[in-house]
Amino acid sequence: MNLSSLGFSRELNSVFGNNDFDLYPHQEEAIRSFRDGNNIILSVPTASGKTLVAYAAILDSIMAGRKAVYVVPLKALAMEKFRELKILKNVGLKVRMAIGDYDEGTSVINNSDVIICTSEKFDSLLRHDPSILYDIGLVVADEAHLLQDPDRGPTLEFILTMIKHVNPDIRLVCLSATMVNHSQISEWLDSVAIVSDFRPVPLTKAIAFRKSIIYSDGRTEKIKGDELDHVIRTHVSAGGQVLIFVNSRKRTLELAERYSGELSFPGRIITEESEEEDFNDEKIRELASHGYGFHHAGLSAKQRALVEEMFSKGEIKVLFATPTLAAGVNLPARAVYIRDISRYSNGYSDFISNMEIEQMLGRAGRPAYDREGYAYIYASTEKAFSRAQEAIHGLPDPIESQLGHEGTVRKWILPLVCMGICRNIQEIESFFSKTLYSQQNPVSNISAWISVTLDFLVDNDFLNVKGSTYYATSFGSMVSELYIDPVSALILRDFLRKEYSEDLALFHICKTPDMLKIPYKESEFPLIDDFLEDIGINAEEKNDLDAAKTAIVLKKWINEVPVKTIEEEFSIGYGDIQSRTNSADWISYSLSRMSMKFKPEIHVNLENLNFRIREGVREDVISLTLIPEIGRVRARRLYLNGFRTINDLASADEKDISKIYGFSEKLSSRVIRYARSIKK
Repeated sequence: MNLSSLGFSRELNSVFGNNDFDLYPHQEEAIRSFRDGNNIILSVPTASGKTLVAYAAILDSIMAGRKAVYVVPLKALAMEKFRELKILKNVGLKVRMAIGDYDEGTSVINNSDVIICTSEKFDSLLRHDPSILYDIGLVVADEAHLLQDPDRGPTLEFILTMIKHVNPDIRLVCLSATMVNHSQISEWLDSVAIVSDFRPVPLTKAIAFRKSIIYSDGRTEKIKGDELDHVIRTHVSAGGQVLIFVNSRKRTLELAERYSGELSFPGRIITEESEEEDFNDEKIRELASHGYGFHHAGLSAKQRALVEEMFSKGEIKVLFATPTLAAGVNLPARAVYIRDISRYSNGYSDFISNMEIEQMLGRAGRPAYDREGYAYIYASTEKAFSRAQEAIHGLPDPIESQLGHEGTVRKWILPLVCMGICRNIQEIESFFSKTLYSQQNPVSNISAWISVTLDFLVDNDFLNVKGSTYYATSFGSMVSELYIDPVSALILRDFLRKEYSEDLALFHICKTPDMLKIPYKESEFPLIDDFLEDIGINAEEKNDLDAAKTAIVLKKWINEVPVKTIEEEFSIGYGDIQSRTNSADWISYSLSRMSMKFKPEIHVNLENLNFRIREGVREDVISLTLIPEIGRVRARRLYLNGFRTINDLASADEKDISKIYGFSEKLSSRVIRYARSIKK
C-alpha cells in the first residue's frame, strides 16, 4: 500500500507533504485495522512512523464528520503537533491547540475539527462538560506507555476510562514505544495491538566498557583513550551528531565544558542577549561557538528552546542532556550515548528502568539523514556492564497502572460526582472497575478508598448526601472546575479564614499538594525559620519547610530580585524558578477565585498577587507588563525613566524610549503603538 491508495483528497494529502511513498508494513496493518472499525494500539520503536497512522485516523474521522482530539503528555509536544497539523487550515479545517487555563470552557472543542492538548487540559475540559465526548469521534493518545508514569499516568488512565464509561463509540488510537504487555492493554481498551520491532533506520547497539566498544552482535572494538571521546570523534567527523545522556544537571555542563576543551567544532556565534541574563546564558553562548550544548530542566524555557533549535539545525554537534529530553520534543541524533544508567533518588542510587533506557536509545538514527543509528551504554563497573547487557538484550518493563493510591482516587471522585457521571458508591465502583488498575489488581483497596474519600468530601463541604445519593456543593463544583486537589482547596480556604498577609498567602499556596516545591537544605533552616516565625506558623513536617523555602523564592521573584541573585542564593536554575511560578500561577488564580466566595474584600489583593507571580513584578509596574514584549526587566527600566503608566507610553516620543537600554527603535515604536491602542 502506498500513500495515494489511502483515498484522501489531494488537499488532505498536504498533511503528508503531498508525497507518495510506500507505507511500512505496520503502518498499513494499523490503518487497515482502524478502517475495519477497530481501536488501535501501535507499539513500535521510536521514529518508526507512528504519527502517520494517527494522522490518517484523524483524516478518516474528519471525512466522517467527527472531531478528533490528539492528546500528548507535554505542552512542548502539543506545540510540535500543532505546527504539523495546522496545515489543515489550508483546506478549511479548524485546528486548535488547548494548553492554557484549566477553567477555560469547552468552546475550543465546539469550534474546532482537530484539537491538540495535554492530558491534563483534556481532563479539565471534561470536568466543565463531559457531554463533549458525544461530539468527538477519535482520541489519539500519544506516548501511551506513560500510563506507568506516577505523575502523568493516572490522568491519562482516567481519560481513557471516561471514554470507555461515557462513550465507548469513540475510536482510540494509542501510540507507544515498545509495550511488553500490549495484549493486556489492548484487552483493557478493547483494541487491536499492532506490534513491530521495525525501524526505518537500523540501530546498532553497543556497550562502552574499559577501552572497548562491545557490540550487541558480539563484535568488540578496542580503542585508545576515552570511550566517549572516541564516539564523538567517530560520528561528528562523519557528519553526524551525538546526544549524551547524563544523570545530573551539573554533569551536563561539566562534561560539555570538558569535551569542548579537548575537541572543538565550528558552531554558532550567538550575539543576541536575553532580557534578563543568567549564569546559563553565558555558558550556552560559549559552548555553542564550539559546537557543544547542554540541556536540563534548570534552563529557562527560552534557553531550552534555543538549544533545541541549534541542535535540530546541526549547529550543535554534541549535546549533553538529562533524561528529561528523551520524553520531550523530537530531537534525534546519529549516535546516542548513555553516560549514566543509574540515578540517585530517595536516599540511594539505583539503575534506571529498561523502558527509560529504551526511550533514550530510541533517539539514535535520523530517518531523513542517517542510514544507521548508533546507541551506546557506558558501563563503569562489572555490575553496570551486566545491567547494560540486560538493557540491550532484554525487554522493557511492563506497563503498570499508577492509579492505586488513596490520594489519586480522591482526585477523581469529586469530578465524577460533579460531572453527574456517578451518583452513588455503586456507580463510582463501577467506574473504577473499568480502569487498568482494576484489571491488573483484581483484589485491591479501591472500595475502601472510595468510602473514605466520600466521607472526607462530605465532611468538608465538597459534597452533600441524601440517602445513598451524592450531590456536589457549589464549593465542590468550583474546586472540580478549578482542577485542584480537594486538599489544596482546604489549605487555601484555611488561609481565607485568617487575616490577610502576602507572605501568609504565598506560604499557603506553596503548601498545597498541587504546588511543585523546592526542597529545603539544612543550611537554609535559619532563613526558613525566620520566615515561618514572621507569619506565625509552626512547622509540623518537612512539607512545611519545603513550602516555606518555595514561598521565599516566590517572594523574591515578585519583588524583582534579579534571577541571577535567586539562582546563586538557592542553587537553583532559571527553569526551576519558572516551573514554580507556573505552578503557583494556577494555584494563586484558584485562591483568587475562591476569595470571591469566602472573602471578597481581599479579591483585588489576590488578583494582583496572581499577576505578580506570573510576571515577577511589584505592583507599581503591573500595567506596563500588559504590553507585549515588556517583561519585568524592561517594565522596571521604563518606570525608572518616567514612563509609569500606559498613558505615559501612549504620549511618549519614540526617540526617548529608544534611549533606554534594551529598547531598539522598532521595539519602542511597537510599545507606543500598543499603548495607544489600549489607553483609557
